Amino acid sequence: MSALTLRPLSTKYSADISALAMRSKAHWGYSPAFMQQCAHELTYSAQQIGHKDFDFVGAFSRSTSHNDGPIGFYALQRLSAIQAELLALFVCPSAIGCGVGYILLRHAINRAKSHHFKTMLIYSDPNAAAFYAKHGAQRIGTHPSGSIVGRELPVYQIPLMPSA
Repeated sequence: MSALTLRPLSTKYSADISALAMRSKAHWGYSPAFMQQCAHELTYSAQQIGHKDFDFVGAFSRSTSHNDGPIGFYALQRLSAIQAELLALFVCPSAIGCGVGYILLRHAINRAKSHHFKTMLIYSDPNAAAFYAKHGAQRIGTHPSGSIVGRELPVYQIPLMPSA
């Protein structure tokens, strides 16, 4: 993977990252019907991107035009003064396995630490669970899917502050 630039996303990227999230999720072989059911959860509005409780950060390839959209992104949401949620982390299918996800995750962890959060929650897609576990997330349970009735998602937590 060529060098990446990470930068905060402006509201103009709403459609780009929503489409990227759909492509990234579809990469795992989900049916069109499944994808349609979860489309609302994978849509990021300009209002959400601009909201003070969210950090949206995109990964841009230095080898592409400045006008091209990100090849990956994450969204960090403030849940409380001590806890954040990794609301989204998606990578363009052609860049999956090239380290973009790892770079985005490390950046999200460092960003959460800079805000003095103690933990970061992740409601993971089952296909991404091994990725999060490999990078230090601890599975703490399951949570019902917001899109698919009866589907459970693995929940992970990353401690951000050293334990006393």
